Amino acid sequence: MAILGALFHEVIYFFLGKWKGREFLLKNSYTRKKYRKAKKLIERYGVFSIFIIRFMYGMRIVPMVFMGAVGYNTYKFLFFNILSLTIWAAIYIYLGYLFGKAAEIFFGKAKEYYFIIAGSIFLIATLILLFFSLKNKLLNNKN
Repeated sequence: MAILGALFHEVIYFFLGKWKGREFLLKNSYTRKKYRKAKKLIERYGVFSIFIIRFMYGMRIVPMVFMGAVGYNTYKFLFFNILSLTIWAAIYIYLGYLFGKAAEIFFGKAKEYYFIIAGSIFLIATLILLFFSLKNKLLNNKN
């Protein structure tokens, strides 16, 4: 499901880039410079740019639009995007499994004390809010 969800949204942005991306990016001088720079990077790194983009947090929409806008081959994009998504999903699922097991071992005993801890936190938060509320009322009454 992770692969399908990511693929769906990336293909949409890729085809938006193919459809109107070049025209939009060449409209002003700032985006024109960025377009040329992105085109050089994509030409230089080619397929590897898809793999590099995959692991850059927050950088998945714009590069897909650029790839579409510079005329990157659709079938090549789909093949290598699916391949990189498969690797990405496998790594993140495995890391989630490892950290989940580590958390289970680390916090295993904590579930016995869950209600005591949650109740204590709730009580402390309520007392703090009550304290500041009363303090504000007392200060407002003095003025």
